[in-house]
Amino acid sequence: MNNPIVAIAAGFVRNGLTHLLVLAAVIVLRQFGLAGDAPLWVIAVPIVVGAVWTQPLIQRRLSGGDPRRRLWLRIPVQILAATAAMYLVGWGALLAVAHLHILSVHLRHSGSRAWRPAAVSGVAALAVGQLLVALDVVPSYLTGYQSHGLALLVAVGTATTARTLGELVAQRERVEAAAKLSEDRFRALVRDGSEVITLSDAVGDVSWVSPAARPVMGYQPEELRGQVLRGLFHPEDEAASVELFTRLLASDSTVEHSAELRVRHANGSWQWHEIIARNMLAHPAVHAIVSHHRDITGRRVTNDGMAYAASHDGLTGLANGPTLERDLERALAHGTRYQYPVALICCDVDGFRAVNDTYGHDVGDRLLQTIGHVIKRTTRETDTAARIGGDEYGVLLTRIGDASEALHVARRIVEGIEAHAAVAGLRLDVGVSVGVALAYPGGTDAKTLMRHGDTAMYRSKRRGRNNVTVYVQEEVTAPWV
Repeated sequence: MNNPIVAIAAGFVRNGLTHLLVLAAVIVLRQFGLAGDAPLWVIAVPIVVGAVWTQPLIQRRLSGGDPRRRLWLRIPVQILAATAAMYLVGWGALLAVAHLHILSVHLRHSGSRAWRPAAVSGVAALAVGQLLVALDVVPSYLTGYQSHGLALLVAVGTATTARTLGELVAQRERVEAAAKLSEDRFRALVRDGSEVITLSDAVGDVSWVSPAARPVMGYQPEELRGQVLRGLFHPEDEAASVELFTRLLASDSTVEHSAELRVRHANGSWQWHEIIARNMLAHPAVHAIVSHHRDITGRRVTNDGMAYAASHDGLTGLANGPTLERDLERALAHGTRYQYPVALICCDVDGFRAVNDTYGHDVGDRLLQTIGHVIKRTTRETDTAARIGGDEYGVLLTRIGDASEALHVARRIVEGIEAHAAVAGLRLDVGVSVGVALAYPGGTDAKTLMRHGDTAMYRSKRRGRNNVTVYVQEEVTAPWV
């Protein structure tokens, strides 16, 4: 097939096979006197013209590469060539099935627009053919009235059939266009969206990841396929991820589950993701757990920052008064439940106003920060160190053994402030008065304990700076006092 002439000939035969078969049939019918009396070459001319006209190269040249163009030229020529052969063999409108064949080819390649040129040119060609029959220019095996009546019925039948086929193809085109639009929209949303979509099986292996994984998570989609996505979650969120997956497996596609988890970015950092997932393992077209991952790191940082600002003192970074009171209520409830004492240490800085008046508020603020650092270092992670307001601080001690343990912490606070009461090398003449109040299981509430702490602190003030006073509830007795 290296010879170009042979290749062209083979292509011509392949694409014009129908016409060649028609020519062969005409030759056979002529042996029985059933294919008219015109010379064979005369009948062969329109058949060969039709075969040439149907060649893809000719059709591409005529259409300019767009199969929907020049249909009113391309289709009528084929219809006229076929009609000429039909009437030359003497059977006229009886062979109008050739029109429908031509229409079917163009509907397949050119779409629903082809039906009108085919219907119009088909009816016109039959009308011309019947005129030639009436004028005895072409032969007919049918009588005049039979031929004309049959031609009329065939013309109406081919025209209506062409319209019906065209409408069916148009309907299919609309469905395909809508499906393509939906598919294109889905692809655009998946490709350019800010959410990462994953499909995973019942054991968590990822089978598909949307292209958004690259800008959102830093991974190429193929890097995540075949992995268990839970391996990317923060260790502290592992339990929450397992719980989410367990809930998914226990539900169906009608229930949506969500969680906010930290996911490792390709650069090693941790990002907060809101994960919304649905179990669609039973869906025949999906057969997967579908998860949408949205990066909410910015929102979490903002919310966490707002929550931190609402619960902490802006100058020292310690907890604020409302937070101390909330933690105190919680600690008292736990103390009652698990039977252990809770202590509150109240501190007031002595001489702070003189520092402000002498050195200004900047030095005063830095002194408050220094005192805050001292108190924070003196307490445990489970305790709450707070700046209640102005130059007053409070410390909540949980799970203490007895009053001596709270007294020991209070004295360390006094010693720490006395040792570090300086700003930029400037030694400041300040001290601290400390009050300690204890609450035994079920013995008091938060507000009462804070009032007892203030009472003990003011008793220390009356005794002079750097003193510690313990408030003891005489009406409460306990074996650990």
